[in-house]
Amino acid sequence: MRVLVLSSADRALDNRTLWSSLQDGARVDVRFLGKDQQRCLRRYFVDIAIDKYERVILDLMFKHVRTQSRFLRTLPALTLYEEDAYLDFMPGSRWSGAFVRFYRQLPGVRVISTGFAVTNHLRAAGVDAHFVPKGFDPARMVLQNQKRDIELGFIGRLGSAAYSARRTLLETLAKVEPLEIMRTHTANEYVETLNRINIFISADVGLSEYMAKNFEAMACGCLLLAKRQGRGEEEALGLEDGVNLLLYDDLASLLERLEWAREHPGLAQSIAVKGREHVLARNAYDKLAREISDVVSVPFTNVSSQPWWKFW
Repeated sequence: MRVLVLSSADRALDNRTLWSSLQDGARVDVRFLGKDQQRCLRRYFVDIAIDKYERVILDLMFKHVRTQSRFLRTLPALTLYEEDAYLDFMPGSRWSGAFVRFYRQLPGVRVISTGFAVTNHLRAAGVDAHFVPKGFDPARMVLQNQKRDIELGFIGRLGSAAYSARRTLLETLAKVEPLEIMRTHTANEYVETLNRINIFISADVGLSEYMAKNFEAMACGCLLLAKRQGRGEEEALGLEDGVNLLLYDDLASLLERLEWAREHPGLAQSIAVKGREHVLARNAYDKLAREISDVVSVPFTNVSSQPWWKFW
């Protein structure tokens, strides 16, 4: 099978390994697009012999492609890989309902969603959605066997409106515990900092799925203390409270789990070890590539026969 993958070039931690891993089961042509190229795919495709590809996968920014449904309907066997569709039903989201409206404009499109509950939300709206979780590059997210001199840490953004609940929880926790809230500027600095953190505080509040940083932290040996998402998300990911991570429901339960980890350092370390083993087996890009390959290999029943130049 010949597959064309278009991915965004401006990711902080790109997923080149994810798409290159598809080579194991198909002939894959991976191209990385800048913002201007994403904003006008019709122009980008002028020099592409689309008829030589049996599948097309777009891993691009939703805000750049959502207005291009007329052109996208002309692409054969189209799959959209989407990490942000939780914004479709997140309270207060500027994109509320926008993802479903966009997908409905693309008859026959297949969507790979990185959230289990999000996938169910899309399916209920009539979208051909398939769940493949977020992951990480196992060649980059590695143990460095250095001293973990940060007891409690979080690395990530807090500024956008989508993360207001995250910011509130973390800032409240930081008033009563020695939590370090950090931003890193390079991929190497990010991995090095994760390796300094003993307990990574995850605060995916109101997001309905687990962000990639959870699995990255676990892969780097952190004990993950994460907000429970519910609605089958943990079961779908194989996450077990007290086995490969610790879960909390609110600030009070977060403090209780934190106190338990301090009182039982040996057990806490064992959970961190099992967490790392689990994500290496479940969320490493080479494993996820196999799941994506299975999704896109299924025959498409509604493939556009309209040539793209009809819409020039």
